[in-house]
Amino acid sequence: MFILCNLLFVNTVLVSAQGLTTDSAEINGSITDNIIPPIQVANWTTIHLTISDHTGIPWGQISTGKYKFQSRFIWPIIHPTWRRFLGYTSLTLEPVIIQGDPRGWYVKIDPTYIAQSDAGKVYNNITLQVKTDDIAVDYAVVVGVKVTRLDVYGDPAGVTNITIPVKASALNNLIMNTMGATTINVPPHSYGSFDVNIQNQGYYKDMFFLQFLNASDLFVSTPQQAIVLNPGETQVVQIDVLTPERFYDLGTPTTINVYVTSASDPTPKLIGSLVVVTEGVYVSSLVGIILAPIIIILILLYIFVFYLGAKREKERYGKPEKPWKISEEQAHLRELKKNDKKAYDQEMRMMQDEYKSATLYYKDYRQSLKGTPKEEAPPKEEKPKRQLPKLLKKSEKPPKVEEKKVEAIVPAEDPAKQKALAKIQKEQEKALKRKRE
Repeated sequence: MFILCNLLFVNTVLVSAQGLTTDSAEINGSITDNIIPPIQVANWTTIHLTISDHTGIPWGQISTGKYKFQSRFIWPIIHPTWRRFLGYTSLTLEPVIIQGDPRGWYVKIDPTYIAQSDAGKVYNNITLQVKTDDIAVDYAVVVGVKVTRLDVYGDPAGVTNITIPVKASALNNLIMNTMGATTINVPPHSYGSFDVNIQNQGYYKDMFFLQFLNASDLFVSTPQQAIVLNPGETQVVQIDVLTPERFYDLGTPTTINVYVTSASDPTPKLIGSLVVVTEGVYVSSLVGIILAPIIIILILLYIFVFYLGAKREKERYGKPEKPWKISEEQAHLRELKKNDKKAYDQEMRMMQDEYKSATLYYKDYRQSLKGTPKEEAPPKEEKPKRQLPKLLKKSEKPPKVEEKKVEAIVPAEDPAKQKALAKIQKEQEKALKRKRE
């Protein structure tokens, strides 16, 4: 009975052994976590693999079980052709590109050899590393991990390919070409714009985001902050610039660096530079709002100072006033104009002549005061106040000019003052003569 069982088991093992061909290494492979990340440019991207052995001869179970004597000593003698299956096998792993153009693609795997592989064993520490570069012909290829089973003699006993489709990352492979000048002049606190062509030279469709960096306080924006481009597609993008608020700028150049990121690769990539020169003058409306009250206050202050100065000048020097502007004389003139037009005209001429005479006297008097040396000027407390001749009296008698008062103000020893006084007296006599007529 024991011999019969041994024979049946031998026949079963023989059938399994005959089914192991070089077409299959009898292993299963899968992607750990079922995630295949985008393959980076110039950097190794790791893909984790899990491999399980499903060989038809569980040597570990046979060699340690109740048939360990037969499997070690009897079967190799009875069936010499079985000897290469009676023992632990091993696996070799080799990554290759099995679909797509391999130019520009690089692959490696760790480990490359697994010793004493046996049925039921699972290996989840397999790491496949892939990278690409800018000269890659295909953006998507299929990587095959060639798993070869080696028998106890080290000869190939079967091959299995684990296929893994991979894609290159977005690469942010955009180029920017300006449609006009790369340098523009913009006044302060004003808008300027650039029109540029953005072209996707990557391998597949992606969404790209534009970013702008500058070393000044320029405000840079674009209506097309995010753009979607197919491979080789070109799109026109307008870049708007707002210069800072300055009153005056001789010409300050500012460089704007344009960067791009993509949905699959957040690393910024510089695609071009633009230059904005701020030059000119800018007056803010806020400045006008602030200056308007100040200007009004200054005007009012000027009017007040002018009025105060005129009043003080009148009080100090006795500046004559136009007779026809005095309220009392205005009432008299209105009545005279109504009753006697001729007398009104005569009265007006007389007032004008008297005003001219008084003005002339006032100017000569001020000039004489300016020309008097300070040491010759009388003390301030002893200086008599000069009252100018009172004009516009309705009395027919001409006003008398007292010589003593004139002598008190204008010393006799000053020829210029005597000459001015004589001229004034002469004018007054003429005015009185015309009045009598």
